[in-house]
Amino acid sequence: MTAAGDSHEIDRLRESVQARLEVAVGKGRLTLEEYSEQAAVVWSRDIGIERLRELASVGVAMAPVSAPQSTIVGVFGDVKRSGRWSLAVKTSVLLVFGDLKLNLRSAVIGARVSTITLISVFGDSTVTVPEGVHVELDGFHLFGDREFDSGAQAPGPGAPTIRIKSYSVFGDLKVRTR
Repeated sequence: MTAAGDSHEIDRLRESVQARLEVAVGKGRLTLEEYSEQAAVVWSRDIGIERLRELASVGVAMAPVSAPQSTIVGVFGDVKRSGRWSLAVKTSVLLVFGDLKLNLRSAVIGARVSTITLISVFGDSTVTVPEGVHVELDGFHLFGDREFDSGAQAPGPGAPTIRIKSYSVFGDLKVRTR
C-alpha cells in the first residue's frame, strides 16, 4: 500500500475508534479519564496502523449507567467523591460551612453532557476533571475567587462536556485537571 493509502486508512481507523470511544463514554462504559487517555493515543502522531487496527477491534467493557439526577448535601462538614463513582446527568450540590472535593477523573458519566450545580455558603469547592473534556463554567461568586486550569490537552472531537454552574457566597471554586 502506498504512503497516501496508509494515511487514508489511518484517518479512517482514527475516526472509527474515536466514534466508538464517544459512544462508550456517552453510555457510561468508559470513565472520563479512560476516554481522555485512549483519545490521546488515537490522535497521537506516533501511533502505527497496526495499533489502530488493534484498538478498532477491541470491545469496551460494560459499566453501570448513571442516574439522571443526584443531590449532594453538606452542612458543617466536607464532602469528597473520588475513585470510580457514577456522575449523574444532573448533579446538585448544597454546601453550608463545608468544602467540596469532586474528582471526576475516574467517574462514570451518564450522558454526553453532564451538569453540576454548586450552591455554597462559607465553603470552597474543588472539581478535578480529566484532560481532554470540554468544561463550561457559569454562575457567580460573592466574596470568593474562581480559578480554572484547563490543562495542556485540548478536547478532542466529540469529547464529553461538563457544565459547572457555581453560586457561592464566601467561597472559592477551583476547577483543574490535576
